[in-house]
Amino acid sequence: MSLRWRLTAVIGGTVALMIAGASLLAFLSAGRELNRQVDEFLLSRAREAEETFRTLDLGSPSIDDAFQVGALTRPDASMQVVQRSGGRVVVVSGPVIELRDSDVDIAQRRVGEDRVFDLSNRTVNDTNYRILTSSIDSGALMVGRSVAEVDQTLTGLRGWLIAISVFGSLAAAFVGWLVADRVLRPVSRLAEATRQVSETRRFDADLRVDTSDELGALATSFNSMLSTLRASREQQQRLVRDASHELRTPLTSLRTNVDLLRRRWDQLPSAERMHVMEDMDGEIRELTDLTSELVESATESETLAHRDFEPLRLIDVARRVAERTGRRSGREVAIDEQAAGEIRGDHRGLERAIGNLMGNAVKFSPEGSEIEVIVRANEISVCDRGPGIPAAEQDRVFDRFYRSDTTRTLQGSGLGLAIVADVAAAHGGHAYARPRTGGGAVVGFTIGADFLLVSGDPDGEEELSP
Repeated sequence: MSLRWRLTAVIGGTVALMIAGASLLAFLSAGRELNRQVDEFLLSRAREAEETFRTLDLGSPSIDDAFQVGALTRPDASMQVVQRSGGRVVVVSGPVIELRDSDVDIAQRRVGEDRVFDLSNRTVNDTNYRILTSSIDSGALMVGRSVAEVDQTLTGLRGWLIAISVFGSLAAAFVGWLVADRVLRPVSRLAEATRQVSETRRFDADLRVDTSDELGALATSFNSMLSTLRASREQQQRLVRDASHELRTPLTSLRTNVDLLRRRWDQLPSAERMHVMEDMDGEIRELTDLTSELVESATESETLAHRDFEPLRLIDVARRVAERTGRRSGREVAIDEQAAGEIRGDHRGLERAIGNLMGNAVKFSPEGSEIEVIVRANEISVCDRGPGIPAAEQDRVFDRFYRSDTTRTLQGSGLGLAIVADVAAAHGGHAYARPRTGGGAVVGFTIGADFLLVSGDPDGEEELSP
């Protein structure tokens, strides 16, 4: 059974039970009310007759007595008197009501005892009667009334209530179907969009958000998921395009050199052959570096998301990277610690990002110049004396494979600063680049406040010294 039918059954069944319960309650209430009215009528007639019978001699009634008794005779009730002996019944009006032991017991109660009465349902001449037996001075008074009209009324009411219950249940089922259809319409659209995405591999099947309830939240989450998938696919496609473009240049150069050596090996002087082979070695190293950085760039964000961040200090990470950079490049790397503090971070990602910043500074700074690193509790920046970064390119330098016109001749893949931006984003911060006073550039990144454990610089927004 589909979810729509289950919802219809639940809604229709619930409403049907409510209608049936209300109908049953109405039927019982009507029955009690009608019986109460009959009982009040019998009690009223009994009180009226009792006042009359107190002045009568039912053993030998006179003409006046007979007249008074006749005055009690009405077509809407049967009435008879049971004498105290219990052996004689004087019928005042209506059919004879068969005596029961309880009637005789009431008639034989002693004079002066508290008045008692009994109400019961009986059959008289195949007709249902409501009978009141009440004690009087001369015995017991029995007043009865046919309840055929009451039974007929209740029978008609029962028929109407059954009809109302049936039609109400059908209407409830119809309304339940409409409600289920309206409620499940967004779910159906979601299922259709999911099927479309699965079959076409396209992520443009956004859902229309019509409500702000849970279903609207589900549609919004689905649209967000599609948006993330679209961005991921676009990023993958852009990575493939950019990688193929970047790989094409060294591969073309390598193919050219290989073809040159294959065709003119014997004709080339040994010095020229050595030069070509050195070029090939450089191209291979560039391909190796580019491939490594491609893998690192493609997996850095996902890898950071699954790493356990731990308490650490940026100054400790910066010192390790500075020592390694100085040893490899022969440059002096000066660290200016302006604030101390701990953060929650991934030391591998941070070392990678800081290493890329220092590597760029070494690459673009004049030979023999000092590299300056400024460290705060939640920020690190690397300052160089290179050609600087034009204002129009200060944001674009963090894009994958972006290389300005002034740096295209230098070795590099254009991925180093993109990795810096990824690491900064994973730590709730951002990467930045700006010109340095006196020439050069200041490139660094910040750590988000949520990752800061100990703040050592209350004036952390002041300008970094160049």
